[in-house]
Amino acid sequence: GSKRREAPPSLFSAGAMPKKEKVEEEAAAEEGEEEAKAPLYTSPLAEPMITDKLLARALKLLKKAVSEKQTRRGVPECTKAIRKGQKGICFLAADIYPMDVFAHIPLLAEEKGVYYCYVSSRHQLGGACATRRPISLVMVQEPKADATYGKAYEQVLAGIKAIHPYM
Repeated sequence: GSKRREAPPSLFSAGAMPKKEKVEEEAAAEEGEEEAKAPLYTSPLAEPMITDKLLARALKLLKKAVSEKQTRRGVPECTKAIRKGQKGICFLAADIYPMDVFAHIPLLAEEKGVYYCYVSSRHQLGGACATRRPISLVMVQEPKADATYGKAYEQVLAGIKAIHPYM
């Protein structure tokens, strides 16, 4: 009488999933990366927030810049880059909690003349940077003369300049 007890399905639901479904679900998660996770929280600091066309352009710019290794990702790395006087555009996620984590960035960026803007969710930034991990802060460095993302960078920068309340 050694009957094995079935584990409750809630604990190991991922393991119980047939392989084919799991693969399909992962593919769907990659495709709908931006739509899948709606941000539950928006920081009171998130100003200016970019949406619609400008957001689409910004995410395209991020993809190009990441493929050319011209990005700084993560709060410490971006802080260091801004402090050292590198030029670029900072994209912050608006759903970071607690806000103390990144509250110093906008101030630092304004002092150094680096434009920044907020994107509604960190999953969007992660998706644009071709990683599965959500990213809270990305800085796209100013393109060099031969960079392929120069035009996209100019467009996004112009869009941010138009809506930026503090710079």
